[in-house]
Amino acid sequence: MLIWKAKIDGTYTDMKTPSSYKIDYEDLDKDSFRSITSGNLIDNVISKSWSKISFQYNYLTKEEVNALLNVLNQNPIYVKAENPFFSSETELEMRCSKKSIEMLETKDYTLSFNLVQKKKVSGQ
Repeated sequence: MLIWKAKIDGTYTDMKTPSSYKIDYEDLDKDSFRSITSGNLIDNVISKSWSKISFQYNYLTKEEVNALLNVLNQNPIYVKAENPFFSSETELEMRCSKKSIEMLETKDYTLSFNLVQKKKVSGQ
């Protein structure tokens, strides 16, 4: 199942399917505060549903880890991914905010990482 594509050398490339895939959404606001008298949130929402996508891969070879790391070391990373808020053809400009690698006793690797959206797209 194809979950995501990344732009590599100007062309979108199908990326290996992760073992798990999670999307968090965050609204961005400006100068929001809680009323000290009522406790109500006084907010000025700038845009909605900015994406942070979390990936987990299990049982990768060293070569597979290195191939993914080469993509993750780009900034920005242009991504098209399964995302209920956007169409699967929406290009998101993202960056890798966190990555973690673990070697298993089988000499395989796990890799987890987050991609965070950098720029607003249509619909936000």
